[in-house]
Amino acid sequence: MEMLIPSTLDDSLAPEGQHVASLFCQHFAPHLPDGKSWDDVREEAADCIIDTVNKYAPNFKDSIIARQIHSPLDLERKFGLVDGDIFHGQLTPNQLFSARPVLGHADHRMPLKGLYLCGSGAHPGGGVTGGPGHNAAAIILQDIKKR
Repeated sequence: MEMLIPSTLDDSLAPEGQHVASLFCQHFAPHLPDGKSWDDVREEAADCIIDTVNKYAPNFKDSIIARQIHSPLDLERKFGLVDGDIFHGQLTPNQLFSARPVLGHADHRMPLKGLYLCGSGAHPGGGVTGGPGHNAAAIILQDIKKR
């Protein structure tokens, strides 16, 4: 769980004396057992997260006046992220290093000449780190120098 309070740097995000907090929580199962849907448990999961924060930041829960929840199902619906996966392919052993995104294409070069993969689904993967873009840019520069 990661909490950011962006209104500490940008006071236009909330009325004076108030703040916006963002709780980034990951590694939730995209598919729930017993036929449950995230639509059924979204609020319960959010309550659990808020209760956890409240243990370390007393009165946090009482300060909340509104909330917006994005379950794995919501992320898929709103942003097209399959199973709510922000990594464009789960970071499992078969999706790491030379196997990301698939064997033979971890060097960022795609089968179509001049097309390079540089998003979260590329090696080394992982959210919005900039690592895949940095690595792809280095490969692109190498290829330009070879011309």
